[in-house]
Order: sequence, then structure tokens, then C-alpha cells
Amino acid sequence: MSDVLAVGVIGAGVIGQSHIQAIEESKNVRLVAVMDIDAGRAERAGGEHGAKAYMSVDALLEDRAVQAVHVCSPHNQHADQVTAAAQSGKHVLVEKPMSLTVPEGLEMVRICQEQGVKLGVGFPLRHHPGHIEAQRLGENGTQGTIALAQAQMEQGTRGEVFPEPRTGLRDWWTHPEMAGGAYVTI
Repeated sequence: MSDVLAVGVIGAGVIGQSHIQAIEESKNVRLVAVMDIDAGRAERAGGEHGAKAYMSVDALLEDRAVQAVHVCSPHNQHADQVTAAAQSGKHVLVEKPMSLTVPEGLEMVRICQEQGVKLGVGFPLRHHPGHIEAQRLGENGTQGTIALAQAQMEQGTRGEVFPEPRTGLRDWWTHPEMAGGAYVTI
């Protein structure tokens, strides 16, 4: 058994590319497959990194060399792709948000447990210094009694912050039914 985990990435867009770069920098993980519905993007990413290129999730999951997948697709596809990966016996790292609803997320956890595969969520902002400080201030009472906290996530126009405009296949980000997100009151 090898100490190097063979990984496939589902979604070769901006987030998928960041995962591919992290995989390439790791000594314990090796990229073996990339899937994207844009054939050119999948082939470029695969070719640049010596990995097979696929245009369907099913084809990538049938690849016996793939031990685990990183799900970096539009948010509304996470639940189906995580479920398919788990049912294929692949371990999963899914990008945030894990799912669009809590029941959907709980079902993803249940299926992964049932199939005996590991499930992780890529959520690095929990370690962001600003978030840690906000939590500390809320917990120690410095701000008094917090009666309402609101956040808006995954909505609005974000195209200006990315290297390429959010059009065509990439415009899902601006559609709440695909990206998720809402005003959350705690």
C-alpha cells in the first residue's frame, strides 16, 4: 500500500485549480484525474499535471486509480457528487458549502459513514484571524449580549475579483439557487 493518496478533482475552475496546485505541492497526495464539463479546461488541467481528463463524474469515479476526490463544482452539485463518490468507495473532500441545506448535508454524512469513506469539508476561513477574534469577543462578553448576527454569503456580483469574468459556465456563482447562500440570523 502506497503512502501517497491518488486524487481526482471534480471541477477545474478557479477553486479546482487551487486544489490542483495544493495537491501538486503535497508529498502525500498525487493528482491522477481531473473532471470538468468544459473538455478543454479538463484536458488543459490534466495535461499540465500528468493526470487523465474526464468530462463526466461517472467516468472519473470508474477510474480505479482514483482513491479520493476533491469536489470543487458548483454548490448545487455537491450532494449528488459526494453521494456518487461515496457509493464508488472514494474518500471525499468537498468545498464549502458542503450542501445547500442542512438535511442534504446530514444525508451526505450518513451515506459516507454507511459506505465507510472519509468526508471532509474545505473550510479554511474558520482559522482566519478576524473570525477567531470575532468569536473571542462574542464569547467573552466584551460586546455585551449579542441579540442578532447577520451574514450574507455566496450572493452578489463577484466577477471583478477573479482572473476571468463570470460568464457562461462560470456564471453559476451569481445564482442563489445554484450557489446557495442567504441571510442567516443566529
